[in-house]
Amino acid sequence: MFNGKLCDINRLTLGRNGFSYIRNSKKIYVDKTDLILKIAEQDTPIFFSRPRRFGKSLLVNTLHSLFEKGLEDFHGLALEKKWHDITYSVVRLDFSIIADDTPQEFKRDLADILIRQFRVSDSISIYDDLGVRNPSIILNEIAQDLDDNSVVLLIDEYDSPLTHHLDKPQELDEVVRIINNFYATIKQYTDKFRFIFITGVTRASHVSIFSSFNNLLDLSFDDEFNSLLGFTKEDLTHYFDPYIENAANVLMIQKENIYKMLEQYYDGFQFSLDAKETVFNPWSVLSFFKLPKNSFKNYWFESGGTPSIIRKYLKINDNFDFLDYNFRNIPVEIHQLTRKYEINDIPQSILLYQAGYFSIRNEHDGYAHLVLPNIEVEESLFMLYLEENKLKPSNTLVNIMKDISNAIDCKNLKFIISVFNKILNECVSSLSNIFSDERSIRDIIYAALLQIPSLYTIKERETVKGRSDLELVTGHTCMIIEFKRVSHNQDPELALKKALEQLENKRYGLLFSQSYTLYRVAMVISTEKKMILPDFCMAL
Repeated sequence: MFNGKLCDINRLTLGRNGFSYIRNSKKIYVDKTDLILKIAEQDTPIFFSRPRRFGKSLLVNTLHSLFEKGLEDFHGLALEKKWHDITYSVVRLDFSIIADDTPQEFKRDLADILIRQFRVSDSISIYDDLGVRNPSIILNEIAQDLDDNSVVLLIDEYDSPLTHHLDKPQELDEVVRIINNFYATIKQYTDKFRFIFITGVTRASHVSIFSSFNNLLDLSFDDEFNSLLGFTKEDLTHYFDPYIENAANVLMIQKENIYKMLEQYYDGFQFSLDAKETVFNPWSVLSFFKLPKNSFKNYWFESGGTPSIIRKYLKINDNFDFLDYNFRNIPVEIHQLTRKYEINDIPQSILLYQAGYFSIRNEHDGYAHLVLPNIEVEESLFMLYLEENKLKPSNTLVNIMKDISNAIDCKNLKFIISVFNKILNECVSSLSNIFSDERSIRDIIYAALLQIPSLYTIKERETVKGRSDLELVTGHTCMIIEFKRVSHNQDPELALKKALEQLENKRYGLLFSQSYTLYRVAMVISTEKKMILPDFCMAL
């Protein structure tokens, strides 16, 4: 519940109030009690996958605290009346901490962590032929002395070591072998563990958690647990309404429009076919609440929301043709979503889904549909595309682009057009065919402008009469742009006229009409000259 005045939102944290999202004396506890209890009551190993920045580690923190300290961190909360288990020794392994080691270093460090976590003597000296401690043998030695159901095992980011070595096949094979032996040993002693919980992003077929644990319970696609991590619309209205009201005051936007924009930017994630509701990215929502004056930024991508497996996959396969990809609706057979793949051979659409770039929509005729969940994710794809294809604007161009907010406020159309043409000139290859597609041209400009922190940039905002091409919003002005492309034999004058008529008739920009100066501009792009034609741009 909300308690007292607005608090400083820092990060997702367990804190002393359980599944909590506020640090310091005042806290917001977003109640996931029943879902957490259903997980903790299981007596079979559990696997749960979610994209980065969705709170997997927070969930592990919560389970860690419950099993190790009981209700110490949950007094006054719903869990206090419902939790009746005893306390256990908790062993927590965060594989992301040792993911970047060489295979031998990974093997050594995993063995050392096991010794520390199980609090056994460091004198255990079981080494392989290279003089490195063997984690599987050490676990075997430790487990023999454990009582049945005496230990809780929590493994966070199980696939981090795999993705780190994805571009080094020999090292990957060695890491897989180490991990497989380790999980096989766990399987041998499952009666010693009261609870086993494993998180990750991907589902790797050649990692033995999916084969050794023949009773592994994968809750990743379970409808009931769709909203375990992330915020629902009800969560926002019930727990965070004062923060939304504060953001409305800071940005001088009506409160109901803050809700709408939060939904457009950060909502839309669905992880099971028949989920009753979608969820918001918790990291992005809390980042927005912390500094609403920064408006609706792409917090997910900036904070490392893109896992290394995506970047390594792109470099290895070199087949990520962003501009030709149909992101609106990608049909996939349902079995493809739940299938386990070789870590270096995951289909592109499935990998992007697992990483959080795509979201599930309900099945139809045996197919599920993958869609872009929100604006932030779509922006992230553009940023990823620019970075991986080395199309990121130079520092010189970025410095010029920083002046575009002032140019919008001053209605300096000449400068704005020159910046757009510089972007196209610098960020588009001479071999590219994007000038044959109006939308692709717009997208390159859009992606480049996302790097300007003083500018709120949105494309294809949907209204009752259609979608705007591009909207650029400063602290004072909302600039609506309608692009029209002309090829060799088309009349730019006629294209300009059509763009102006569309701006006039579609009523774009009404969301900002009360607090911002509206500035509507038509721009004509020439396929032949590969630029925006300055003589065929006009403002209303």
